[in-house]
Amino acid sequence: MERVDLSGLTGLTAAAIRQVRDFAPFLRQHGFRAGTPETLTALRCLAEADLSMPGELFVALRSVYARSPAEWRSFPHLFERHFLNRGPRLEEKKRVQVEDRSGNSGGPALMQDRPPTVSFAMQPGSSPSQGERYALQADPDRLREVMAVSKRALQQFDSPPGRRYQSGGCDRVDLRATIRESVRYAGEPLRLRWQQVRPDRPSVVLLIDISGSMKEHTPFMTALAWSFTRLRLRCEVFVFSTRLKRVTQLVARKAVQGIPVSELTELKGGTRIGEALEELQLRYGGLLRRHTFVIIVSDGFDAGRLERLRSAMQGLSERVRHVVWFNPLLGDPGYEPISGGMSTVMPYIHRLVDVHDLDSWRKAVEGPIFRPLFLPPAPGPNR
Repeated sequence: MERVDLSGLTGLTAAAIRQVRDFAPFLRQHGFRAGTPETLTALRCLAEADLSMPGELFVALRSVYARSPAEWRSFPHLFERHFLNRGPRLEEKKRVQVEDRSGNSGGPALMQDRPPTVSFAMQPGSSPSQGERYALQADPDRLREVMAVSKRALQQFDSPPGRRYQSGGCDRVDLRATIRESVRYAGEPLRLRWQQVRPDRPSVVLLIDISGSMKEHTPFMTALAWSFTRLRLRCEVFVFSTRLKRVTQLVARKAVQGIPVSELTELKGGTRIGEALEELQLRYGGLLRRHTFVIIVSDGFDAGRLERLRSAMQGLSERVRHVVWFNPLLGDPGYEPISGGMSTVMPYIHRLVDVHDLDSWRKAVEGPIFRPLFLPPAPGPNR
């Protein structure tokens, strides 16, 4: 095995080393295949780079981690999110201060007696299937406002025809009402009474990505799912990461006080959207009818096979009426949906919407995000 020379790391702060160490798990949450070899190479680049010029470190790390055109295009956005928006920024190299046994800070003389050592380790769960798990809890301060906006969104859903009839229209003759009306005319049915199909409640399937990259958006998305369970909808809620789990009853009963991790034990870190959609169609295919609206909440970073994702999305779009994709990253400046997952699903979705908080949800509802692209055929002439 090749010996790794990390002697240059003694001139770096522990915070800088920690940021580079945590970069590989962060990239894995967004579909990159990064592990220990890439991290060690990145640490060597960090020791040699001039951190007064961040562009030099950016170019070096990009050449280490980006292996495909999609990863190459999405890397700048992820680099800025990790290094410039979280924790101490990488600005300069500093000597690690070492304390002697008496507790005094060591100078150059002490550096010779006891050389500084920097210890680092990879995070547990380097595999995408062993990542972070967390509970779901809605933001209680925004539930009333989220519910009000969701009620406005309900008006955009087309109600499918039901199995029952109501007075009016011209779908069929109401024999009972016609006979009652004929009593006024000595039993002669001079006027026919008509019935029309009573519209049923709209059917909605909501799928929420709860992988590590979506954690900061989960409180609002949980509140949104809770509001859907309170509306006049036939709504089913699912969460997924590497697997799919039906949580409609959990969200309806426990979204406010929080869903504990013990109830989501089968869900693990990482994102495999294609496998989750395949499981949805195999196990819950009865929910996917021609009048169903499917809402997928995800940033589109997929660690699975893109061919499975393409096949699953094609089958889903052919079975349902409308597929809407909520991507919480669309509002970030400089972000473009060009990752491998988003590029794969774009031909099969009807709307791509930025929804990440209450204001973006309110703005999205102002547009026709749930209106079908094709109008139904016009009804025939009245009888």
